[in-house]
Amino acid sequence: MFNNFKTMCIWESRYNLVIGTTFEREASTRLSNWLKSVRDSGERPSWMLPHVFAELGQYWKTDKFKAISDQAKMARGSLKGGSLHTGGAKTVGIIAREMEKELGRTPIEPEVFKKTHVRKKENESDPDVWVEERAERTFNDFNKYVAENLDSSVRLTPELSTQIWKEKVVGGTHKGRCYGLGSRNDVRRLQSEHKDMNTRSNPKRGKEENVDGGVPPQGLQGDHVPIGNQENEVLVVPPAITNEEIGQLF
Repeated sequence: MFNNFKTMCIWESRYNLVIGTTFEREASTRLSNWLKSVRDSGERPSWMLPHVFAELGQYWKTDKFKAISDQAKMARGSLKGGSLHTGGAKTVGIIAREMEKELGRTPIEPEVFKKTHVRKKENESDPDVWVEERAERTFNDFNKYVAENLDSSVRLTPELSTQIWKEKVVGGTHKGRCYGLGSRNDVRRLQSEHKDMNTRSNPKRGKEENVDGGVPPQGLQGDHVPIGNQENEVLVVPPAITNEEIGQLF
């Protein structure tokens, strides 16, 4: 399926790993949702062959499938399992990009989390209703940590907020995933691995970039955005946000 997808789209080869893994994850999620819809309705959709529908119907009645289903339900409700969010069909990554366009800057971690874990209000004056108790507790823990440990002069950048979120609030990753990051978990990991692979494949470049007392590479990093051609490249850095501004937002 991915090979067919590649014939319809074009991208730089260095993105093969990220795009391929993202495609497989999204395709798996969609197929799982379609099958659940079929199982709930009990009706065969036009895209499913009759014998496949019959075989699946038999499998869904087995004790093996019921045990797997019950285990998944328990994981979604556990402290370190999956999580509920209000995004519906939209992934957390898509919502974060929409917020970036709306705000004119990269949103910090608690902004994205609140957007995706508080139910839509009928009136702005209505109190926040979180999708689950754990979500509200995690959000409050982040704000408490920032208030108690960061000086008011420290600018809370998206990178710093993610670091605090992962290391100080949710306790790191569990089975390779971090609570609250949603679909961004795998992409961030793959981008990091891709950067490491580039460094290993060109060690000479790494040495050249770390001369003069170990000065880090001056290329594009984080949320820097290139404008213009390579000879006249300008780096645009999304503005950071202070602790006082965070209080006004929340």
